[in-house]
Amino acid sequence: MTCPGAVMTELRKTRAWNDEEKDYVRVHYKGTHASRDEIARALGRTPYGVAGMIMKLGVAKKTGRLNWRPGEFDLLRELVSKYPLREVARRMHRSQFSVRVKATRLGLSLRSREGWFTKREVCEILGVDHKRVQSYIDSGALPATYHTGNKPSQGGNASWHIAAGALSLFIRRFCSEFNGRNVDLVQIVDLLVGLEFRGARGAGEKDYCYE
Repeated sequence: MTCPGAVMTELRKTRAWNDEEKDYVRVHYKGTHASRDEIARALGRTPYGVAGMIMKLGVAKKTGRLNWRPGEFDLLRELVSKYPLREVARRMHRSQFSVRVKATRLGLSLRSREGWFTKREVCEILGVDHKRVQSYIDSGALPATYHTGNKPSQGGNASWHIAAGALSLFIRRFCSEFNGRNVDLVQIVDLLVGLEFRGARGAGEKDYCYE
């Protein structure tokens, strides 16, 4: 007979992660086992499950990751032309941070959608949850439009359209708002110095700004 505790442990292992849980990990992970265990207790997850999500989100401390092998470069070039960063990282069994850094060094563009970001992507770049980004949008601090013409809603297909130039200026104005451990530093640097478009798909693209 299976004990209730074992059943609950198994459920915690297999239950899919939702966006709010991922946001919680980004905001509350401090690079320590203690903070990992606190997140596990708060979310009803196992520490091992939280550790896996930390690596998947690319917010783990750098601790001697395996060097890239030459054969992986060709695979990276192939994948980044077809899939978003998260999927590339999953297929290569590496963190999103590792994939982004290597792609940047190789001059590869990670974006097939040039010049703008969704709210979800902004959450990942700034290392904050969706409610906080929504508060920036609602206050007018971060200009955003409806990409499909319809206001985005939970579970809907519409998305927020946040111009790269708007996000860059927002970061310059409100940089003190963010925790340096949680932000996507590579993407932020690219935005601030105007290198967000790289590789064949980025070459020759016009600069984006907002008034």
